[in-house]
Amino acid sequence: MTKITKVLAVPATGAYYTTDLAALQANPLPLAEQYTVRAETPGLRYVREVAEAVSVGLILGDDSRESSLGAPVAWGDCVGVAYAGISGRDPVLRIADALSTIRRHVEPLLTGREVTSFREMADAIDTLTAPSATKVRVPARPNKEPESPDESDRSPNGALSRRDLLTAPFRMLRPEGTEDRSAKDKQPRSEKQVIAERPLPTAIRYGVSQALLKAVAQARHLTMAEVIADEWNLPEPGRLVPIHAQSGGDRRKNADKMIVRRVSSLPHALVEDIPRQFGEDGEALMQYVRWLKERIEQLGGSNYRPTIHIDVHGALGRIYDNQLGRILGYLYRLESSVQPYTLRVESPIIMDTRAAQIQQLKTLREYVQFRNMAVQLVADEWANTLEDIRAFIDARAADMIQIKMPDLGALSNTVEAVLACRQAGIGAFLGGSCVETDLSARVAAHVALATQPTMVMARPGMGVDEAISIVQNEMMRTLVSIKARDPR
Repeated sequence: MTKITKVLAVPATGAYYTTDLAALQANPLPLAEQYTVRAETPGLRYVREVAEAVSVGLILGDDSRESSLGAPVAWGDCVGVAYAGISGRDPVLRIADALSTIRRHVEPLLTGREVTSFREMADAIDTLTAPSATKVRVPARPNKEPESPDESDRSPNGALSRRDLLTAPFRMLRPEGTEDRSAKDKQPRSEKQVIAERPLPTAIRYGVSQALLKAVAQARHLTMAEVIADEWNLPEPGRLVPIHAQSGGDRRKNADKMIVRRVSSLPHALVEDIPRQFGEDGEALMQYVRWLKERIEQLGGSNYRPTIHIDVHGALGRIYDNQLGRILGYLYRLESSVQPYTLRVESPIIMDTRAAQIQQLKTLREYVQFRNMAVQLVADEWANTLEDIRAFIDARAADMIQIKMPDLGALSNTVEAVLACRQAGIGAFLGGSCVETDLSARVAAHVALATQPTMVMARPGMGVDEAISIVQNEMMRTLVSIKARDPR
C-alpha cells in the first residue's frame, strides 16, 4: 500500500512575467518602465513582475519503507496565469501566502494518506476550504451619537442653525424610518475584514493535483496520461495532439520560429500596446496578418496549412466601443486577408461580467454565421472555471474555448472541461500560461494525450523553441513508453 509520508513545499519561479494588462491597455509603457511603475490591478505590485510559483513534493512510502530516504517524490508546481486578478480570475500567486496555505491546510490533509484514485484525491483538494479574509468598505461609526436627529444641525450655542431651519420641513415630510441619503453618503467609510471559508486558490489546487496525479502514476507504474484515460474510461493514449504556439510581443521573429517548426496553430500575437500593435482601426494588425500569410508561404511551403490564431485581448471592443456590427466588419476584412488559411480570433471583446461576455460573444457568433463567414471565435476571459466553461457551452457562445488550466484548479476539472467541449462539438483549446513551469507543461502534455483536445498550448515562456520542444518531446516519449509496454 503506497501512502504519502511527507509533503514538501519550496519556492519556485515561473518562466515569464505577470503583467497588468488593464494598465498597459489604458496607458502603454516601454518595457523598461513596466518593472518600476505601480500596478492598477489589485494584488500586483508593478505592471510587470517575475512570476512566482511554489513546487509541491509528495514523498511516497509503503508499509515496508517508512523512511523517506531514497523514497520516490511526486512533484507538482503551483502557478497562476500572466493576467491574474481580472475577468473573474484569482489574484496573483504570492510565494509566502502559498507556502503558508500548503503547510496549514494541504500538509495535514495529505500526510499519511493512502494513494488511491486520482479523481478521489483531486476532489479532496478541490473541495478543501480554508478561512479567507476579504476587505469590504463599510460606513464608519460616528464618535458620538446625537441626542436627537437634529442635534448635529444645531449651532454651537444650541440654537437652531440656518441649515436646520431650511431643511426641517423636508425632514418632517420624509416617511418614518427613511434615511437622509445625502447625509449617509457623506459619512466617512472604512474597510472591514470579512472572514469566510473558501476553496484554496486555484494555483495551489492546480499544483497539488499535479503532484497527486504523478503519485498515482508512480504507485501504479503507469504514465500520467494512462491514469487519466483509465479513470475516465477513455481510449488508451495513442495520438499526438496538435500544438499551438504563442509569440508574445516579438511577433515577427517568433512567428518565423513557429513556421519552420511547422506548428499547427500560430502565433497568438500579444496585444498589450493597442496603438502600436493594433493601430487605429486595427490597421497595424491587418498589416501583420498579411505579412504572416506571406511568411507562411515563403518558409512553410505549399503543404503547410496552419491555423492563424490571433488573441486580441478585447482590443476590438475597445476600439469599436463594443459595437458588434463594426467588429463584424473588421473580422470580415481580417478573414479575407488570411485566406486560404483558417482564422481564429480569441477574445475580440472583454466585458465586465460573465453574463455580458457570453451574451456579446454569442451575438457576435450569430452575426458571423448569418454572414456565412469562416472566422472562428475563441472564448478565454470569464471562462475560468468548469462551471464557467459549461455556461459558454450551453449558450453556444464560441467556436472554441481556451481551457486555461491554472484557472480551473484541480486537473480533474480540466479533464471534465475538455470532455464537455468535445461532447458539445466545440473546439477544446487546452491552454495555459507563459508563466507556467517546465513541470506543469509536461503534465499538460499528459492531459492532452489522454483527453485529445483540438490543440494544446506550447508552454512555458515566450521563447517559442523551448516551449514547443518541452510539450512535443513529452508527448512523444509518453506514447513510445506506452507502446513499448503494450505493443498491441
